[in-house]
Amino acid sequence: MPSCRILSSSAIHPRDLPLLQCLSRRDLRAARRVLDDTAHHPGAVARWTSAISRFASAGFLPEAVALFDLMPRRNLVTWNALLAAYLHAGCTSAALDLFARMPSRNVVSYTSALCALARAGRIDDARALFDALRERNVVSYNAMLTALARSGDLAGARRMFDEMPERNAASWNSLIAGYAERGHMAEARSLFDEMVRCGSANVVSWTAVIAGYARAGDVWEAYDLFRTMIPDPNVVTWTAMMGGFAWNGFHHEAVSLFLDMSRTADRLEPNGETLLSLIYACAGLGFPCLGKQAHAYALVHGMDGDGEDGRLTKGFIYMYSRFGYMDWARHIFDRSIRRCDAVCWNSMIEGYIRIGRPEEARRLFDDITVDSRELSWVTMIVTWTMVVSAYFDAGDVAEARRLFERMPERDATAWTAVISGLVRNERVAEAFGAFAESRAAGFAPEGHALAALLGAVGSVARLEVGEQVHGLTVKTGPASDTVLRNALVAMYAKSGDVEGARKVFEEEEEAAAGKGGGWRDAVTWNTMVMGLAHHGRAHEALRLVVEMQQEVEPDGGTCLGALTACDHVGMVDRAEDVIRFMVDRGIPVGAEHHACVVDMLGRAGRFEAAERFAGSAQAGVEAWGALLGTCVIARGGGEETAVGERAARMVLGMDPKNAAAHVALCHVYARSGAHKEAVEVRKEMGRKGVRKRPGCSWIGWRGMVHAFACGDRSHPQTDEIYSMLAQLTAEIGSLSNG
Repeated sequence: MPSCRILSSSAIHPRDLPLLQCLSRRDLRAARRVLDDTAHHPGAVARWTSAISRFASAGFLPEAVALFDLMPRRNLVTWNALLAAYLHAGCTSAALDLFARMPSRNVVSYTSALCALARAGRIDDARALFDALRERNVVSYNAMLTALARSGDLAGARRMFDEMPERNAASWNSLIAGYAERGHMAEARSLFDEMVRCGSANVVSWTAVIAGYARAGDVWEAYDLFRTMIPDPNVVTWTAMMGGFAWNGFHHEAVSLFLDMSRTADRLEPNGETLLSLIYACAGLGFPCLGKQAHAYALVHGMDGDGEDGRLTKGFIYMYSRFGYMDWARHIFDRSIRRCDAVCWNSMIEGYIRIGRPEEARRLFDDITVDSRELSWVTMIVTWTMVVSAYFDAGDVAEARRLFERMPERDATAWTAVISGLVRNERVAEAFGAFAESRAAGFAPEGHALAALLGAVGSVARLEVGEQVHGLTVKTGPASDTVLRNALVAMYAKSGDVEGARKVFEEEEEAAAGKGGGWRDAVTWNTMVMGLAHHGRAHEALRLVVEMQQEVEPDGGTCLGALTACDHVGMVDRAEDVIRFMVDRGIPVGAEHHACVVDMLGRAGRFEAAERFAGSAQAGVEAWGALLGTCVIARGGGEETAVGERAARMVLGMDPKNAAAHVALCHVYARSGAHKEAVEVRKEMGRKGVRKRPGCSWIGWRGMVHAFACGDRSHPQTDEIYSMLAQLTAEIGSLSNG
């Protein structure tokens, strides 16, 4: 007999226990004696046949087979009973072998064989067997209909359905499920609505359609059906709806639905699939307590060793990895490592990376023991790319590059990870080199890679390079990506080409109009507002904020752009209006907003108001730093020295080694003539070991970046540069004195 899965034990009739015990310990002689003792009874064959069915249903399939072999007499019902037992246990090959050995067959036998062939994927053989059937009933038709639907031959299934002389609810449900599983929801819904009109729809029908909508991503249509179900939903229906929410990212709704299920009058008990949906929802929401309760429930109810596929085990590894509870995840992983697939390894590696333990992730990566037949090259690249990204995030660029060079296969996502990682680590030239390599290797540029490069261009003001990247986006097509277009707007704005930024911004508007509606997000608007603000075009920036409200809701970033615009031109009253707008709309006023207002008040000479605003509960070190900065540039009223001292004291109280605060305080003292105090501050910097990084600026000119650090005279044109600087300074001084 082929190896078959043995299910968990259940209650056996007392009169069957002696026979079952003999068969379980393979004492066939004793078992035959038990049969001989009852052989003279008229209903002996029927009794033995019933025992075969009971043994198989309780999970004792080997004992059922042994009983069949020992029976001195059998009838057709006996053969059919064992055939059904094999099918119930999933032993398709054994079922087909038995069918071939049957001395006689009836419609029940043929129907069971049809089911076996369908499960084995032998649809042509099933069809040939069905065509050879002289006697057919609704069960035979349903078996063939189900086989065609599951194989994806929906047209053949529909023809079979239309040809059926008689149909029952199972016939309708088989075709509905076939359509729903393949995403043909219009056809599934049409059949379902017809069943509802006829009053024949049952809980299976409703569940099939709900699951189909959820699988197709139309979860709210599924939920509308779920709420209007005429029969009470069973645990399968609840699970289908929960799964629809969980797999489509509606984690909160999935958890709420689970809680609703637990409060039903029937007190439905969750099954393994229910728990699987729940733990993925908990992982998505970051609900460790509820996730642990789900794990405890699985342990108490014997679901922790959840069959050969181990889906619950994999789910718990994923959940604990998402929570960052890597000791728990590792315990389950180590206990189940022989059944862990590539998804489990990826979950563990990603979990260690998330909690900042890249060395553990690397050890796991080096120890991967998944069968190479299960670990496709796509999965391997995903794992490899995660580890490469982790090294970039940790700042270990050299190791990230070494690991990337060892990759046996690379895809566009792997190249994007390298390019983005180099940009994050300020290796801009290397990032462009990697981008060129990826193009030479034949990979089309991904939107995220181009966005990272555009960010790098903006940070070093290399407009000509940014324009080349822009041209590439137009040529290769990903320019419709909102993230990429936002990066283009930011690149032009940071590089000083506000008109270029405006042009891209307005091109988005034209593209949106062509698609029948606006699709610019808040980031798009905020980037343009901030670009205008930084270049002193305050009125245009504020007008854009008003226009924006016709498409999207302003957020904290929008208001920061508006405040920056007000700051650049000293519009204090408008800034106060912006703060009131934020309070009225419930937009949190963050530390960066406070710092902007403080800077504006300080520049306007309103130090008392600025100090009061910096001292509010929501402000932080940024606001006090801004106040200190305005005291440095204030033009001698005397008040700024005292305010600057207090601001510096507040900054250094929060951040004792803040180099910029020490230097700013020195400047405040020096401007007021308090040179002795300035010297004391510099001595204090020495005692603390505080050193300020030299200021640095750069400019791109004719394909080269010229960088200038404070006090650095290494540039070959230093004399000419300082001569021009002195000339400009003199002209500015004459204009201000005039």
